[in-house]
Amino acid sequence: MDTRVLNLRDPDLYSTHIAAAAQALRMGKLVAFPTETVYGLGAHRDNAKAVERIYKVKERGEEKKLTLMIADLDDAKKYVDHFSSTAVRLMEFFWPGALAIIFPLKNGSDISIRFPDNSAARDLIRAAKVPVVTTSANISGYPPSTDAQQVMMDFRGKIPLILDGGSTRFRSPSTILRVKDDTFEILRQGIISEAMIRSRLEKGLVKV
Repeated sequence: MDTRVLNLRDPDLYSTHIAAAAQALRMGKLVAFPTETVYGLGAHRDNAKAVERIYKVKERGEEKKLTLMIADLDDAKKYVDHFSSTAVRLMEFFWPGALAIIFPLKNGSDISIRFPDNSAARDLIRAAKVPVVTTSANISGYPPSTDAQQVMMDFRGKIPLILDGGSTRFRSPSTILRVKDDTFEILRQGIISEAMIRSRLEKGLVKV
């Protein structure tokens, strides 16, 4: 498989390249793309073969869930049936941004959602018009990719398309946090620190 790299920094081709990547996602292909933190690797959530492929090429354990990436704040309401007051405050303060929030669902499962602060990522998801699950664009256990060249080193010939938006702004992963009622638990420390989260939440919130 040839891996194509499409340059998003050319304003004359930006929309064309976003559309090509969106079509690839709809067809069940994997696409790497920039966010504000690191490059992400995306797949059509409802295409079982695409989801299987993302685990395979990343060499990721199947016990590790993928994160749903959304293009607009209201999109979260399509997937989460209830937001606690803590979850709402976190969304208001940190979205769009480098915080993935794991929400509990009524059926006893949960879902990880991130609303990125990167226009290319949001444009891609909006154009795809399908739910897009993501993970960092690197082989598991290796450093996350912060530019398209690093993605190419890991995935040349394994994925069809990389959107090149240059180096990422923060060059550090997002923080992953689980909320349940009025408690929170940080599962992965990223660019947003626990101190930043605590400073933004009301007094009396309990960390588990």
